[in-house]
Amino acid sequence: MSGLAETRRAGGENETGSGRRSERSVTDLDEILDVFARDAAGHMAGPPATEQDLQDLERAIGLQLPGSFRKFLARFGGGLFYKGHEIFGPLRTMIHDIEMVPSLGVMCTLVHPPEIPAGVVPFHRSGDRLHLFDLRDPAWPERIVSSPYGATYPDLASFLRAVVLPATAGR
Repeated sequence: MSGLAETRRAGGENETGSGRRSERSVTDLDEILDVFARDAAGHMAGPPATEQDLQDLERAIGLQLPGSFRKFLARFGGGLFYKGHEIFGPLRTMIHDIEMVPSLGVMCTLVHPPEIPAGVVPFHRSGDRLHLFDLRDPAWPERIVSSPYGATYPDLASFLRAVVLPATAGR
């Protein structure tokens, strides 16, 4: 995970631009969440998170989650999306009788320093790749990094569009 610190110093650019959040990304998030909702039959998700669930989760991990992620969890909870994208919510999600997507709180205890520095929160897993909110810099409140390190995303909408949504999603 040493790449986290190295790229953080490198300026935070990614393939989509400057890394700064724009007003367009907020609209994009709403559109992306609508696509997730239209494709609900292909997801195995838990119940939407309540405000109390979100507050309890933030207390448990000792950090405030980005507003966009709170919005995602309040609409979908955690679970398995698009057949292979685990998004960790406040509660574990049973997929089959012997499989589950762990809660975000559990993931924070499983993946910890020195692998993950303080202020970095794992929220998504697909295969051997883990994606994390890097909450260490208030100027970049929704920055997402990947491990093994290879990409950064300025916000949740950019990440979901680039990594989670299949090309045919919502059609």
